[in-house]
Amino acid sequence: MAITIISGFALDLEREDGCLWHACNGARRTRLALYRASGIEVERVPTTEAGLVVHIARGALPTWYQPDWREAAVYLQPSDADALYHVRLNKHCGFNVVPKDAELWSAWSHGGPKNTASKIAVIAPPAYCEIISYKHASPYSYVLLGMDGEVRWLGERSEVLAKHFRGDADATRLAELKGWLTALTAARSPLEVHDE
Repeated sequence: MAITIISGFALDLEREDGCLWHACNGARRTRLALYRASGIEVERVPTTEAGLVVHIARGALPTWYQPDWREAAVYLQPSDADALYHVRLNKHCGFNVVPKDAELWSAWSHGGPKNTASKIAVIAPPAYCEIISYKHASPYSYVLLGMDGEVRWLGERSEVLAKHFRGDADATRLAELKGWLTALTAARSPLEVHDE
């Protein structure tokens, strides 16, 4: 069964025109949107992690539409295919996808108040979202987009590494992709003790 997992922002499930989410960072910026076809049911998934918003659309796959720079949209279309995709939404400062080739389609809308950036992306799991903070003021935070539809907050780099050392396979994979384990290994040089 086709499944699309939508995360990153609460959806407007009550709108009758099919638009679940939209963002535009200024009058002359790209308008980003997420729509559902008639008959596609989208439901919010309860999560235990604060701030994590996840929705699921069963029997639907994302279709990308970007005729020019003014508009980029994802349409949830009915499908019987056996596939799972993630759609990630952001209206704050955007995000990157790790690994980069997991990001199938994406569009940004830059500008607006305080130079914010919005982004929409269709992602093939497994992948991670690297959440950007305003003006890169704080470290990136990471979210897992799993093969089974899981969306899990991993935290900042230090938290990801702590999870790696506790045996979390997803944290270990992210640390390997980012090259953090190599950096940790390189830092392990024998200490020399000198008597004075």
